Amino acid sequence: MKSRAAFPLLQLANVVSGVSNGVVMITVPWIVLEKTGSAGRAGLLAALVSIPGIVVSPIVGGLIDRLGRRLVSVVSDVMSLVSVLLFVLVNAVGDLTYWWIVAIAILGAVFDPAGYTARKSLIPNAATASGVSVDAANGRHEGLFAIGWMVGPAIGAACIEWSGPMASFIVTAVFFAIAAVAVSNMKVNDEHGKSVAHEDDGHEPFFSSLRGGFRVIAGDRALLGLTITFVILSGLYMPIDTVIFPAHFESIDDPSGLGLLLASLALGMVIGSFSYGRLSARFTSSQMLRTIVVVSTCSLFPMVALPSKWVFGILGLISGLSWGPFNPLWNTVVQKRVEPNLQGRVYGIQMSVLSAAPPLGQLIVGASVDGFGLQPTFLVVMIVFVVAAISISSSRTLRHL
Repeated sequence: MKSRAAFPLLQLANVVSGVSNGVVMITVPWIVLEKTGSAGRAGLLAALVSIPGIVVSPIVGGLIDRLGRRLVSVVSDVMSLVSVLLFVLVNAVGDLTYWWIVAIAILGAVFDPAGYTARKSLIPNAATASGVSVDAANGRHEGLFAIGWMVGPAIGAACIEWSGPMASFIVTAVFFAIAAVAVSNMKVNDEHGKSVAHEDDGHEPFFSSLRGGFRVIAGDRALLGLTITFVILSGLYMPIDTVIFPAHFESIDDPSGLGLLLASLALGMVIGSFSYGRLSARFTSSQMLRTIVVVSTCSLFPMVALPSKWVFGILGLISGLSWGPFNPLWNTVVQKRVEPNLQGRVYGIQMSVLSAAPPLGQLIVGASVDGFGLQPTFLVVMIVFVVAAISISSSRTLRHL
């Protein structure tokens, strides 16, 4: 089915989804720190919000392969819209306490992985319909998502400074509505989530069919190694992003500094993602992965000194540049090594284990910041990061990517 509008519509949804996530990422921790003054509570919230993704993502992957990618994407965006408006509603009719924030954030976290995974799974469908090569589509998709992440924190910071946090949630709800409408108007062949014509594989019970994704990952050492790498790095990085950075900039009352850092990270990811097509033609996947790990570690470590916000921004830009090619690389590896009718389940399982990694780190880092201080905690986290980077970059398994 040919439809030139399919890929642009997917990217519209992709961009506004990135914006929405960027706004929420800066707004929710800010509210918690503003109301409680506790980095430990911010870390607890970040950990609790990660839990739904662990449970929901494999199920979402199965639903994508059974029900279709567009349907799952649209429903998840509508429910995400409802969840962010609950912040505004509860604040308007009562007291938005810490536990109300936790409850609503967890509800939103149930649906966010579904939309992200469904849109990722739609890339081959939309690319084929619009006559775009899949490799180029992967780079553009992740680059445009990163643009959303770049713009989102700036919008969130501006809303907090000018109108307060509730304005951020209203803006986010509008963006989720745009994403739902855009995907619902795509014309692609995704019957049962397939990206190519494929005969149905019977009527295997739903939860039994989920095991197919586990078997694919476990049986492919390179794919398993890539998944483990992503889990380790996210488990170490997310506490920095969701606890240490917000705690530092909130302590000096500088939301614009936090917005600048997150926007710089996203700008780097935009450039790195759009560069993936050219990089993949010159370097192997394993070479790119090793470069990503080494350069991102080297750019994060100087942040331990807690420099000025402009130095933070430069280091964030370098880190984003190094990390930008990873998501397109991840997409391409799955699309080339996994049958189309199993890709939703594989993505779902990878998202699940990815969600499982950060919570413990966020709890430990939040408690450590409260007990020992932000800078000593940051230093210890980065020492562990360096050890992990050395282990990953020397791994032989990843050479087979």
